[in-house]
Amino acid sequence: MSLCGEPYVSDNTFVRSVTERDMRDPRFPKSTDPSEYEFRADGAIVRKDRWEVAVREIANMFEMSRSFEIPDLIEKIRQLQRAYDLIPE
Repeated sequence: MSLCGEPYVSDNTFVRSVTERDMRDPRFPKSTDPSEYEFRADGAIVRKDRWEVAVREIANMFEMSRSFEIPDLIEKIRQLQRAYDLIPE
């Protein structure tokens, strides 16, 4: 972060905050709050909570409760991997 609060990527390239003007693209709902989005390294506008949403979706696939712990989810994935490794090709 710079002194003015704007983020920089690793090569010190300035990355600006997403604004309402950026959200005028038809891909985004009219009620979209720009503060919930950020620019990805490739310049695409993405939700800030995309990683949390993905992890929760994976936990839901394992039918885990909403109050799951990350190590428990990782263990479920490892169990699945071990089971998959036992299946011959």
